[in-house]
Amino acid sequence: MSMAHAGSPETTGVTSWGHPVPAAQLDTQRGGTDTGPVTINANMLNARMFNNSATDNVTGNNTITEGAFAGASGLPIVIQNSGNNVIIQNGTILNLTLK
Repeated sequence: MSMAHAGSPETTGVTSWGHPVPAAQLDTQRGGTDTGPVTINANMLNARMFNNSATDNVTGNNTITEGAFAGASGLPIVIQNSGNNVIIQNGTILNLTLK
Protein backbone atom coordinates (compact mmCIF):
# COMPACT_ATOMS: atom_id res chain seq x y z
CA MET A 1 0.00 0.00 0.00
CA SER A 2 1.28 3.50 -0.72
CA MET A 3 0.55 6.67 1.14
CA ALA A 4 0.75 10.08 -0.55
CA HIS A 5 1.86 13.08 1.44
CA ALA A 6 0.30 16.49 0.90
CA GLY A 7 2.58 18.83 -0.97
CA SER A 8 4.99 16.17 -2.24
CA PRO A 9 4.75 13.97 -5.31
CA GLU A 10 6.58 11.01 -3.78
CA THR A 11 4.93 8.11 -2.02
CA THR A 12 6.21 5.84 0.70
CA GLY A 13 5.30 2.24 1.30
CA VAL A 14 3.37 1.34 4.44
CA THR A 15 4.63 -1.99 5.69
CA SER A 16 2.75 -2.16 8.99
CA TRP A 17 -0.11 -0.47 10.75
CA GLY A 18 1.60 -0.99 14.11
CA HIS A 19 0.18 -2.78 17.11
CA PRO A 20 -3.53 -2.86 17.99
CA VAL A 21 -4.65 -0.68 20.89
CA PRO A 22 -5.61 -2.86 23.89
CA ALA A 23 -9.35 -3.14 24.56
CA ALA A 24 -8.90 -1.79 28.11
CA GLN A 25 -7.38 1.40 26.70
CA LEU A 26 -10.17 1.73 24.13
CA ASP A 27 -12.77 1.32 26.90
CA THR A 28 -11.59 4.60 28.43
CA GLN A 29 -12.12 6.40 25.10
CA ARG A 30 -15.55 5.12 24.13
CA GLY A 31 -18.49 7.46 23.73
CA GLY A 32 -22.11 6.60 23.36
CA THR A 33 -24.77 5.38 25.65
CA ASP A 34 -25.81 2.44 27.77
CA THR A 35 -25.11 -0.79 25.92
CA GLY A 36 -27.74 -2.70 27.89
CA PRO A 37 -30.61 -4.60 26.29
CA VAL A 38 -33.04 -1.66 26.35
CA THR A 39 -32.53 1.57 24.43
CA ILE A 40 -35.08 4.32 24.91
CA ASN A 41 -35.23 7.20 22.45
CA ALA A 42 -37.62 10.11 22.41
CA ASN A 43 -38.39 13.02 20.12
CA MET A 44 -40.11 15.93 21.81
CA LEU A 45 -42.09 17.51 18.99
CA ASN A 46 -44.45 20.12 20.41
CA ALA A 47 -45.39 22.51 17.63
CA ARG A 48 -48.47 24.66 18.05
CA MET A 49 -50.57 26.66 15.64
CA PHE A 50 -52.85 29.54 16.58
CA ASN A 51 -55.30 31.85 14.81
CA ASN A 52 -54.62 30.62 11.31
CA SER A 53 -56.92 30.59 8.33
CA ALA A 54 -56.84 29.35 4.77
CA THR A 55 -59.23 30.71 2.18
CA ASP A 56 -59.59 29.71 -1.47
CA ASN A 57 -56.40 27.65 -1.40
CA VAL A 58 -55.53 25.06 -3.97
CA THR A 59 -53.57 21.98 -3.02
CA GLY A 60 -51.86 19.54 -5.31
CA ASN A 61 -50.68 15.98 -5.45
CA ASN A 62 -47.52 14.69 -3.85
CA THR A 63 -45.68 12.39 -6.17
CA ILE A 64 -42.38 10.60 -5.88
CA THR A 65 -41.56 8.89 -9.14
CA GLU A 66 -39.21 6.03 -9.93
CA GLY A 67 -35.61 7.06 -9.88
CA ALA A 68 -36.21 9.83 -7.33
CA PHE A 69 -33.59 8.29 -5.07
CA ALA A 70 -31.25 7.12 -7.81
CA GLY A 71 -27.71 7.71 -6.65
CA ALA A 72 -28.81 8.64 -3.15
CA SER A 73 -26.59 7.72 -0.25
CA GLY A 74 -26.99 8.00 3.46
CA LEU A 75 -30.49 8.04 4.90
CA PRO A 76 -32.86 9.73 2.44
CA ILE A 77 -35.90 11.28 4.11
CA VAL A 78 -38.92 12.72 2.33
CA ILE A 79 -41.43 15.06 3.92
CA GLN A 80 -44.47 15.89 1.82
CA ASN A 81 -47.32 18.28 2.41
CA SER A 82 -50.39 18.82 0.30
CA GLY A 83 -52.49 20.57 2.92
CA ASN A 84 -52.96 24.08 4.16
CA ASN A 85 -52.34 25.32 7.67
CA VAL A 86 -50.45 22.27 8.78
CA ILE A 87 -47.42 21.88 10.98
CA ILE A 88 -44.85 19.45 9.75
CA GLN A 89 -42.62 18.03 12.42
CA ASN A 90 -40.00 15.44 11.71
CA GLY A 91 -37.68 13.58 14.00
CA THR A 92 -35.29 10.83 13.05
CA ILE A 93 -33.45 8.61 15.48
CA LEU A 94 -30.78 6.36 14.04
CA ASN A 95 -29.37 3.66 16.28
CA LEU A 96 -26.17 2.32 14.81
CA THR A 97 -24.12 -0.57 16.12
CA LEU A 98 -20.73 -1.25 14.58
CA LYS A 99 -19.27 -4.67 15.19
